[in-house]
Amino acid sequence: MATDPRSTPTDPRSHPAFLISLALGAVGVLMILMGLLVGGQVIFEVGAGLGAASLIAALAWRADLVSSWRRDHPGR
Repeated sequence: MATDPRSTPTDPRSHPAFLISLALGAVGVLMILMGLLVGGQVIFEVGAGLGAASLIAALAWRADLVSSWRRDHPGR
């Protein structure tokens, strides 16, 4: 039986939102650096957009961490 990756929120590698955030952030940083190096405004802006998407995914992961903590620690 497969376990839900969100059932172990303390292991970030198992959570899809964390992995998405990591990938988008890495690609975003590379595109921002390339945009700065070659002077490409569009490349820089796409990299910044990917960085924003990475932040949104990280916030979704954090929200899931908080909700699972609250579920496991009732009354706090």
